[in-house]
Amino acid sequence: MSRHYRSAKRGLSRKGRRSSSWKGLSQQFKLKRFFQRLKLAVLLVLGVSLVWGTLYLWKFFTQPFASAASSFQNNESWDGKTPLNLMYLVVSDVSELAPTTHGVGLLTFNPTQGSFSAITVPSTYPSLHNLYALGRLSEDRDGLRRVRDELADLMGVAINGYVLVGEAGLAKAGSLFPADGDVKDYITFANLRYLPTVWEIGRQNLLTDLGVGDILRIFWYIISLRSDNTNVLSLSPEVLQDQVLLDHKITPFLQDEQMVGEHLKIQILNGSGVPGVAAQAARIIKNLGGEVIRVDNYERRDLVKGFLVTDSSGTYTAAQLSKIFNLADSRPPRSGSEARANITVILGLDNSY
Repeated sequence: MSRHYRSAKRGLSRKGRRSSSWKGLSQQFKLKRFFQRLKLAVLLVLGVSLVWGTLYLWKFFTQPFASAASSFQNNESWDGKTPLNLMYLVVSDVSELAPTTHGVGLLTFNPTQGSFSAITVPSTYPSLHNLYALGRLSEDRDGLRRVRDELADLMGVAINGYVLVGEAGLAKAGSLFPADGDVKDYITFANLRYLPTVWEIGRQNLLTDLGVGDILRIFWYIISLRSDNTNVLSLSPEVLQDQVLLDHKITPFLQDEQMVGEHLKIQILNGSGVPGVAAQAARIIKNLGGEVIRVDNYERRDLVKGFLVTDSSGTYTAAQLSKIFNLADSRPPRSGSEARANITVILGLDNSY
């Protein structure tokens, strides 16, 4: 009896060990399968996130802001080395046909000085008051072009592009940042987290002819500025009515130091047949720091496309004047009046600013 009992007990012990071992293996298998499924789920989530993030970044960087319905569209990218003047216009709503204007001015990025300036003009100034809305209600609905032409004529500047922003969008973007502060105070590493939000606000409330490359260059340019090279100038109606005083106020912010450094003598001749074209061009050049020695009419009055006459081809000044006034051709000077200056700007109908 005792031997049989020991044998039965031994058999039960082996069976228990086999059962316990099988349960352990089963649990290990289940645990392993759980981690495999968890790993697959994590990889799936990461994959979806990566695809979504890639598509978002692609959309973020390849789809610039919408542009306004206007004949004023700048198709050239900013090189980040020459001055850039942007007209800004704050309206009640960019989607309205004839919105109320709440702000007008000029944003000047001047790498030759290493400066950024915001020059504001009263939106109630007679020649600008509701000009955008009135232009939008006209036959061609080109209010932006009308404001650009008036602002360029009023201030004597070459305007390279525009930013048209809705007041509601400006308020939304402003609520993300401190109420008071310098321009550079808003562009910090901590504020980068707001970039997607600001971008989306901009896509809904901002129209511009700037491309993504231009926006990024402006962004990095402002980051690199010293805080004491950021300027804000508010022009009063009294200053705007006195052209000499106005030019004296704004020239320090607009002056192109490279043009000043070349010190080339410039004359402007009007071949368009439109009165005042050469005088306006001379004012623009003088506000840039160029040395204008003569303003007169050209021997022809029916030119459509103007050109440069220069013995200084390849200079910075000649390249800038060609860009500002859209002068594609040039030739060496002949004797007589053309030989008086280093550069002669001859303007046609297509080049009147």
